[in-house]
Amino acid sequence: MLSDISKIPESPGVYLMKDKSDTVIYVGKARSLKNRVRQYFQSQKNQSSKTRTLVGHIKDLEYIVTDSEVEALVLEANLIRKHKPRYNIQLKDDKRYPYVKVTINSRFPKIFIARRRLMDGAIYFGPYTNVKAIRKTLDIISQIFQIRRCHKKISGKPVRPCLNSHIKRCLAPCTGKVSEEEYMEHVVDVVKFLKGDVSGLIKQLENKMDRFASAQEYEAASMIRDQLVAIKSLSRQQVSTVGSDDRDVIAAVSGESGISVQLFYVRDGNMVGRADISLTKGGIETKMPDVLAEFIKQYYLDSPVPPEILVEHEIPDKDLITEWLSQRSGHNVSINVPQRGQKRKLLDMVTKNAKISMELAQLKPKPHEAAQLSLVQLKDVLSLDLPPSRIETFDISNISGTDAVGSMVVFENGMPSKSEYRQFNIKTVKGIDDFAMMKEVVQRRYARLLKEHAAMPDLILVDGGAGQVSAAHSSLLELGLDIPLIGLAKKFEHIVTTKKGAGEVIILPYTSMALKLLMQMRDEAHRFAVSTHRRKRSARLTHSTLDGVPGIGTMKKRALLGHFGSVDNIMNASVEELSQVEGISVKLAESITEYFKNRNQ
Repeated sequence: MLSDISKIPESPGVYLMKDKSDTVIYVGKARSLKNRVRQYFQSQKNQSSKTRTLVGHIKDLEYIVTDSEVEALVLEANLIRKHKPRYNIQLKDDKRYPYVKVTINSRFPKIFIARRRLMDGAIYFGPYTNVKAIRKTLDIISQIFQIRRCHKKISGKPVRPCLNSHIKRCLAPCTGKVSEEEYMEHVVDVVKFLKGDVSGLIKQLENKMDRFASAQEYEAASMIRDQLVAIKSLSRQQVSTVGSDDRDVIAAVSGESGISVQLFYVRDGNMVGRADISLTKGGIETKMPDVLAEFIKQYYLDSPVPPEILVEHEIPDKDLITEWLSQRSGHNVSINVPQRGQKRKLLDMVTKNAKISMELAQLKPKPHEAAQLSLVQLKDVLSLDLPPSRIETFDISNISGTDAVGSMVVFENGMPSKSEYRQFNIKTVKGIDDFAMMKEVVQRRYARLLKEHAAMPDLILVDGGAGQVSAAHSSLLELGLDIPLIGLAKKFEHIVTTKKGAGEVIILPYTSMALKLLMQMRDEAHRFAVSTHRRKRSARLTHSTLDGVPGIGTMKKRALLGHFGSVDNIMNASVEELSQVEGISVKLAESITEYFKNRNQ
């Protein structure tokens, strides 16, 4: 039953509207709960059709009283995130693009990719929409500055350096060979670079290179020369803007499929990143100023707040939102609508990008639509009677003939059906023979389907060329089956068929939707095969070695492997290194080293 509105207090707070199934369908805040809620149930003459639809679905109402309107604003944003109400605007899937995080507030800071910006004292850069590009940038930063990227705890006790140290990708503070002061110099340089302050950094490195050259330390000078080349190349990606203050620039555009928000990050006068974020519209009509206000409230719940936010419309509750942001960030925050000058030009550029993003989103087919188009194209390419709605893909994984496994992934209507994935332990083939292994796996799969009178796939894809296709085809012939079968040779991405002569190989352009779908299925089968093979090999190695160590149970075995990464590393570790693992005492560490010593002898 709907609560008696007359009994609702006039205090600030949040109200939650529910439907007949007790699902929260709308969350709102109010300076006066009683007055705001009453507006929904008065005359509907001035209400929009969507608001009337919302009211028609309300069967119950809850409210939470707060001490202030600011508290109500924060609570509203948190409840929207929690309940995802149908009629509220909300960040789609709460998606976050990656950031580069530098833990400047910790001893021997590390740099890595993070999915959330938190108020934890670290420095964040981004977000970045091109994950591949930022991973490449981090690799280059590792080469230049050698800042650690691992999550290893540095206790002060020296440990053996890892591979990154040997290949000059990390200064390896865990070994104790670099002082905290020297390491922090490199960290400061990284922060300068990521902020776009490259001119001072370049000059500093040039002076350093000259000093090394004058001292005839040519190898060190050449390393800095390479760093300079990489820095100058990466610095060209920075886009300069006017002003020295930090600010976020936000623009939003509404379309049929939802709302596209563009967020540009300006730090120290440089545009250091951008995000393209989608919002759901909600079921009721909302004007763009309201959209911007809702976005700001939800986005800055867990994102650091700059001193200035530029938007294209004056937003409702501006003073209230500004007060909250200032309280949360610990510094004064302003939300401005620039009318002229460089800030207006910057906002216009962000708005233009939001419009382009929305247009592209509307032109781009949905995943299911794209999959159907790919299947139709595949039908034509392979001269099939109908688009192949069910495709089964096979791959083999083994290293030096050990722990060989086969994998099968299933795509239904162009989309993965993970519940139907299968793995096969190779039983009849010894040594390295991918063709024989493929023959075995295909034979076992379809012999079983025949026995169970189950439906066969419309198409079979194998990872490989003519040899794998021939092996799989021979199994089908032995079983009396006539199922379309192709292979995808990875080197040139050629499609290999069972036909002889001119039709044996089909070459499609890399832009072909059919080829992209085949590559996706092949790669998924390979990923599944490799992960299965690794689990099997790890289990065998672990069982054959660690299970024999006295005092090592499942939990301690897992802790050792998690710390050292492999059984070989555990075997070669010292007593001191072993005792650093949680749960491994010095006495047990001595037993482990003694066990492996006797085993090797």
